[in-house]
Amino acid sequence: MGIRLDWEIEAEQAQVRNAGEDPAAARRRRLARIRLVIFILFVLVVIGAVVGGIRLRLDMIDGEIERALRNTVEAEVTALRLGDWQAFAESQRSASGDWLARQEQTFNAYQDLKLQDRVQLTGTIRDITIDKTRARVAVEEIIEGIPYVRIWFYWRYDDGWRHVPPDYTFWGDIATRKGAHVTVRYRAVDSSLAAALSSQLDQWLETGCAVFACVSPPELTVDILPDEGLKVSWAASAPWLLQFPSPYVTRARSDMPFDLGLQLETANLLAERLVAEASNNMQPTYPADAYYLRQAVLSWLVGQFIEHNTNAFIIDSLAQRYGQVAVGQLARAMQPGSDVQILSEVTGGGTLDQLNLDWRDYLTWRVVLEDQLIRQRDQDNFWRLYDTRDEQVLSLMSARFDSLPGEENKVVVSSVQEVGADGSPQLRAVMQVGSGAGAIQAEVLFRLVGNVWLRAN
Repeated sequence: MGIRLDWEIEAEQAQVRNAGEDPAAARRRRLARIRLVIFILFVLVVIGAVVGGIRLRLDMIDGEIERALRNTVEAEVTALRLGDWQAFAESQRSASGDWLARQEQTFNAYQDLKLQDRVQLTGTIRDITIDKTRARVAVEEIIEGIPYVRIWFYWRYDDGWRHVPPDYTFWGDIATRKGAHVTVRYRAVDSSLAAALSSQLDQWLETGCAVFACVSPPELTVDILPDEGLKVSWAASAPWLLQFPSPYVTRARSDMPFDLGLQLETANLLAERLVAEASNNMQPTYPADAYYLRQAVLSWLVGQFIEHNTNAFIIDSLAQRYGQVAVGQLARAMQPGSDVQILSEVTGGGTLDQLNLDWRDYLTWRVVLEDQLIRQRDQDNFWRLYDTRDEQVLSLMSARFDSLPGEENKVVVSSVQEVGADGSPQLRAVMQVGSGAGAIQAEVLFRLVGNVWLRAN
């Protein structure tokens, strides 16, 4: 057993004393930590309560502001219902007197609709957006059973909300909707219109591409703009940029923002552009048959887009019998002075009587063209419409040219293909002259001469 020195014994005792912590000191530290946590939680609760109180107060203020706006809109619609101009005028405000004059016209227009029992002023608010002192409200109205939405703008003055002129800078956030071939750029107000445009135009481009056998549909961009003076039109800055006016600058159908009127305008523009691309922008010469055939192709294509019969009978029968690609081939093959025998060329040969087409609209064009040429005193082109080999036809033609045609509407309502006494193919058509109860019918005969239909009576 070794001898232990005093300094080794003291060091061992110090280690024993330091091995354990004073329980009282540990308890004090724990209490201090708990108090700190409690204090922090208390501060957070206080801050949360203050913030919550402020938020609740702000929500209450926002609610009061919105209720005041709704009350203003309701009072304005009530004034329209009651025909109370003074009450309606009190809701209006602008630095310019033009706004009040414009709203007086609006007021009178609503009163006329009411007298005709054509409008229901429901006053239903479809959407409301408030940005500090300005607001945008979508208000419903029903005209002839169709629901519409109008966008009204308001400003919060010291004495309350007032209806003010349109503020097109407050049309909502800018957004983009991209479809398969169409990109639509718009603002929040026009979101439903953008969705309808994107879907519809994608389908139309694919339909057009099937007709003209293009490799892929063109990439189309549409800008929806809140501009009262804008019409649906192609932008000068780019060939496939379509400028589209927001219908909400006046009134838009809530069930169909891309309504039939806008569809027809847009379909005509798109059909014109597709035909121009396919035909290398060929412009037919009046009064050549190509002048009508190109219009018939356009009319038929518009009908395919909007799924409506446009009475382009000759092109519709061409598509049904020879396929839609035959329509595209016709558009590409036509020259400025082409006559109707071009139909034989695009269908692979055979004379016109063998094509089994519906000639009604083409024959209507020919009889209407006769009257136009008579009024223009264009004898040379007028004679080209007739079978001048027949002396009796020559006599009738001369007498007709010397007389002034009436203004009655003329439409060929039926045509029957037959064989004439000389063995030549002919069309016996029934033409309706005039409309309504006073309409009469006349028979018009066309004979196939040189693979062109010429009038023979």
